[in-house]
Order: sequence, then C-alpha cells, then structure tokens
Amino acid sequence: MRLAAVAFLAGILFFQALPEFPARGWILLLPVVLLALAFFPRLRLPAWGAAGFLWALLLALPPMTLPAELEGVELWVEGWIASIPDREWRNTRFEFVVDRARRGEQPASLADQRLRLAWWNDGEAGTDGNPAPERPALRVGDHWGFAVRLKQPRGLLNPGGFDYERYLYAKGVVATGTIRSQPPPRLLAQSDRYPLDRYRQRVADSFVRLLPGNPYAGILVALAVGEEGGITPWQWDVFNRVGVGHLMSISGSHIGLVAGIVFGLVWIGWSRIPPLALRWPATRAAALATILGAGAYTLLSGLSVPAQRSFLMAAVAMAALFLQRPAAPSRILALALLAVLAVDPGAPLRVGFWLSFGAVAAILYSVSGRWRERRLFGQTVGLQLDITLAMLPPTLVFFQQFPLLSPLANLIAIPWVGCTVLPLSLLAAVLEPLGDAAQALPLALAALTMDGLWHILLWLDRLPGMVLYRPAPPLWTLAFALPGLALLLAPRGLPSRWLGLPLCLPLLWPPASAPEPGGFWFTLLDAGQGLATVVRTQHHVLVYDTGPRLGTTLDAGRAVLVPFLRQQGAIRVDTLIVSHADGQHTGGVRSLRELMPVARILTSTPEQTPIDGAEPCRAGQAWEWDGVRFQMLHPPPTGFSGDDASCVLKVEGAAGRVLLPGDIETAAETVLATTHGAGLMAEILVAPHHGHRNLSTPQFLDAVQPRYVLFSTGYRNRFGYPRSETVARYQATGAALLNASDEGALTFRLEPGQPLAPERYRREHRHYWTAP
Repeated sequence: MRLAAVAFLAGILFFQALPEFPARGWILLLPVVLLALAFFPRLRLPAWGAAGFLWALLLALPPMTLPAELEGVELWVEGWIASIPDREWRNTRFEFVVDRARRGEQPASLADQRLRLAWWNDGEAGTDGNPAPERPALRVGDHWGFAVRLKQPRGLLNPGGFDYERYLYAKGVVATGTIRSQPPPRLLAQSDRYPLDRYRQRVADSFVRLLPGNPYAGILVALAVGEEGGITPWQWDVFNRVGVGHLMSISGSHIGLVAGIVFGLVWIGWSRIPPLALRWPATRAAALATILGAGAYTLLSGLSVPAQRSFLMAAVAMAALFLQRPAAPSRILALALLAVLAVDPGAPLRVGFWLSFGAVAAILYSVSGRWRERRLFGQTVGLQLDITLAMLPPTLVFFQQFPLLSPLANLIAIPWVGCTVLPLSLLAAVLEPLGDAAQALPLALAALTMDGLWHILLWLDRLPGMVLYRPAPPLWTLAFALPGLALLLAPRGLPSRWLGLPLCLPLLWPPASAPEPGGFWFTLLDAGQGLATVVRTQHHVLVYDTGPRLGTTLDAGRAVLVPFLRQQGAIRVDTLIVSHADGQHTGGVRSLRELMPVARILTSTPEQTPIDGAEPCRAGQAWEWDGVRFQMLHPPPTGFSGDDASCVLKVEGAAGRVLLPGDIETAAETVLATTHGAGLMAEILVAPHHGHRNLSTPQFLDAVQPRYVLFSTGYRNRFGYPRSETVARYQATGAALLNASDEGALTFRLEPGQPLAPERYRREHRHYWTAP
C-alpha cells in the first residue's frame, strides 16, 4: 500500500510536469493497467504509476481558451455570481458563471463558462452630474447582467513567483475581464444559486459589521469560512516570518483541531451515559461524530482544497477506528494519500499538499513507539521541534526562508488558536441565523484573544535574525536531505544519527550560482504595465525600478521582485535605482524595502519620490562591481523634468552592454545621442517609455545599435503599448523584439565565452495550463 501510493503520486507528478496536454486517447489504456494491477503482481508498482498518470489525465480539464474574436470587445453577459465577492478599496472581484452572452445582437459562445470579473469604482457620476447612486450589494448566487470586456487568463510569470495562470486553470476560469459602466449592470434575480456560499457570505459580512475597523476581523473570517481576502499582506508577512501562517486560514491543522475537539467531547459525553455506552462503544460514536463534524467545517470553508484534503485524511483514520480494523499509521497515511489523489489529482501542485502530508508523516515517524503520557509537556515540545526540522526541505524549496522561531511560536499559537480563537469564531458563525445580538459576545471575545496572540507574535517577529533566508535548493539535494532527516529524527538508540547532519548540508548551502568576474546577469521581470529589472554581478545586486501597484494591497515589489531575489539567493539589494516619480516604476518600492535590506537608493527626483535616504542620480556617476562598470548617463543637474528626467543607466561587462533609459522621450534621446554618440552602444536596449508613441528617434537608435529591444508592458494594456509605429522603428534596425507580457521574465547571461541569447521563462518553464 505504501509503495503503491508513492508510485501513484509519481505518475501524477509526471503528468503535471508536461508542457502540453496529452491526447485523451491514452485514457483507453486504463483498463489494461487495472488488469495488470489485478493479475500481474510483478508489474504492480509500474502499473500504479501508470494508473496515476492516466487517472490525472481522465480528471484533468483541457485548458479552455477564450475565442479570439471575443477578446478585447464589449460583450453583454448574464449569469450568476459564483464566489464571495472580494472587496478592495477601488474594486470588487468575483467569479461569474455565464448563462447567456451576446456581442451586439449576435449570441456569443460563452454559456456555462466561468469568468473572473473586476468591477472598478472610478467615481463615475450620473447623467445629471451628481454622484452615481450607490451600487446594490453583490451577493453570491444573484443573477446579474453585465457589459464586460474580456481577455485570456494571463498571469505574471517569473522565477519564484506565484503562478496565477495555474490558479485560474484550477478554478476553471476561461477569461478575466472588467465590468463596463455603460450599459449599466442589472440585477436580474436574487438568491438564485449557491445557498451554502450565501450563508458563508452572510457570516463574513456579519463579522465585518460587528467588528468595524478591527484589524483582526479578516483573520476571524478566514478561520470561520475560509475567505482570506481580509488578511492584509503585512499580517501575512508577520505570520509567515514566525512560522504560523498555516494557522490563520482553514487548513489541515484546523480540520485536525475541530476533529480532535468533536472526538473528545463526544467520547467524554457518550462514556458518561451508561445506556448509550452499553449499546454502542464510545469510540465508534466519537469516530462517526468526528467525520460529521469535520465534514461540516469543510463545507463551511467553501470546500477549499486544503480543507478537503485534510478531511479525507481524517475520514480515513476515523473510518478505520469506526470499523474497528486497526492498521499501522503509515498504512492509514498511504490510504489517505490515495484518497486525496483520487479525488483531486491536481493537489500536488499546491504547496499545502506537501506541507500537510509532510507534517503528518513527521508526526507519525516521531511518535511511533516513543510516546509516553507521563512526559506529555516535554514530548510535546520535542514533537514541535521534530515537525519544524522535518518541514525544513519543503519550506526552503517553496519559500526560500526558514523561521527559526517556528517551534516556539507554534507551541504558543496552536493551543491558543485551537482553544480560544477558533472555537469562538466558529460559535459566532453558527449563531449567525439568530442575529447580531447572539454573535456579538463570542465574536468580541475571539477578537480580544486574537489581539493578545498578535502582540506576542509581533514581539517574536521583532527579534533580529530569526528568519534564515537561503537560495532555492536544487531538487537533487532532497535525495540527501530526506535520509538525513530520517536519521536525525530516529530514536536515540540508533547509532550514527549524527551522520544525518552532513547529509542536510547541500540543502542548507546549495552550490552557489553567480556570474563570473567581469560578467553579469540581466533580468527584465514580467511585472505587468510597469518596469522592474535586476542586474546581478558576482557579489552584488542592483534593482532598476520596482514595477507598478497590482491592486489595493499588492504591488510588484511583493509579488515579483522579492520572490525573484530570494529564489536567486539574494539577501540584500546593494543599489536601488528609481528612474523617476511614476507609479509604473515606483509601485513596489515600499514592499521591497520592508522585505529586504536596501543599501543605497538613487532617483532623479528625490523631492517627488518620498523615500528616506534617497540620493539624486546625475549624469557622470559611475562605479564598478566585480569587473562590471555602471555609468549614469542622464539626467544633468538642470534642464529636464518629468519623464525626460529619468535616470539612464548603462551597464557594461566583458561580454556585452545593457542600456536602461527609463521613460525618456524625444528631447532626452536627442541630448543623449548628441552628447555620448557611440558611447550609447548596447546590445540590449529596454525600450524607453514601454514603446510610447513617437519613440525612439533614428538618431538615438543609430547610436545604440541594439541587438535586442525589450518591452515591459501589460498584456492587452489600456494604453496600447507598444505602439505600432514605434515597433516599426525598432524592427527597421534589425533588432529582435521581445515583450515580457508574451515571454515572461527575460534573462540574459552576459558572460565571457557565452552566446548572447535570452532565457524566456514562459517558454522554458511551460506547463499544459500556461497561456501561449
């Protein structure tokens, strides 16, 4: 059973790693594989692997694409709000299932398709000049009609970043779009569908209403109904740095806590009523009640994937207990793994899958045959240390950080949340049908206890040096680290346990990857409609611009730059250059500085860019790192303002040059070409101002003579960048034109003896769900 589960998982992993979706005809081999499992014992292990591959193919949805003729045009769609709306300051986002659609008077083929829509609040006014009337509340299940403009599901694809396209694929979303103000949206019917989600939305709304302005309302909503949108990025940063992020939304730990509470209460109550205890064993009654209680909480979570996975694990264990068929814990874990994979073959794509199964496996390995009730506290502390150590590989692989205070923080937070915050939040959710008065007291107590925990976690977070940041380790290091951890966590009587420590060293200190002296790596990140680039020399890191804001609470610094830098193993930024005061270039500054040390900051307009410690960039500034020369070519002290005053940086190494001109326009281009002439020459040019109209001038392009021209624009952005006339000018030079919105992150490794060629992240790390 154990090897079968591992082989089944391996087959699914092979399927999920494919760059293209395989032909459905392979499914016809599934009966043959089942026959091999039944009648050929020697073939069972490879047959289990083949079964995993074919089962994943059977249940996987072929990637759906929006018809090209419907992209970017106005449509009228009618259908149902299919998810709890996520409200931010200026917009509301939700999923929408289409009933019917039309383009003008012609029907559009979108029936039964799922969209993700954004309704922006741009302060539109009514026809009489007065403010527009307040929008009706958006509630899940309501039937609406909207004028929309759609586009293909697209995400930002960068090393270390979140794969938004995989997220949309898992949700079954075929297009994203925005709601237009004209013709006005129409509410067609109320309470039409999704009664469970409507109840969850009522609970979430009541929490926010009863805790106005309370910073913990979003956390309590996440614990009660699984909606995490109210937790701020700053709160997530604190939780993750101290290692308790898994406790702040419905996950395996919460299903386990609820299962433990239900089992204990029912077993105690049943045992104290003799007629019931004599008629049916308390253990069986408690097991059945646990399945029902954990199932109810899973429903309340909105059937989130982590909750489903954890419920299946708990249900398998309780079923074995109910049937009174004792089995080895490892067999129960293997059976739970098979059940989870059978229901959701996409589960291994999620970090929570590896964290939850890894944690359970570590617990079983640590306590099997070693648990002694008389040493409960000491063993609990030891178990928490074992779990923390066992979580080292997945934590470093997925997050490139390891919170050293995780054992202490979890020792405090797990009982605190399990005994106070979580039960009180669930009680308030259950009491919602009785009105605000019934909810008020447990909700106030939940917020009060969360406030106490928050201050403890905040104090722990402020202790210096308590997070270990490491480069993303290669997967081959796991072949040494996993046996090493098994040795370190083995019973004390096992000889040579210390040998586990050297086996873990490649995981903690993987082989360093850095440019050679005189060479540098240049990366243009896929940051949407904005610019974010990174230059790495052998021992230094420079960031030129930080991209735009990506929403009310998210920006490119947090979503793109910092994950990329940590994945690369950078622990600080030596120089940050903010080319000029424009939101498409400054949006990620604050997050970058909060999450990573920045030694020096240069900007063209320190007075317009309120950044502490920022210095002005000026023509003539120059420095050298590891044999690579950095030269500021623009702006001069006077004569330019706005976009034309952008910091223009030239990076020159032994194998090539890169020119970063910010958003300069014709006037600055002319001065640069006149002043520097052939000194502007660079193999790689980042297009000024994202390919704005009437750029670049022939004189400027003749001076630069680029081999590659790179654009950093958003997919189907509202500005129409890069403009066709500007693209034509670049094409006339014979240069290769590349856009990060089409290619994902673009990396050039300019090192002696290496050919100058781009690494295109979207193409080279393609999966079958990735947009072309």
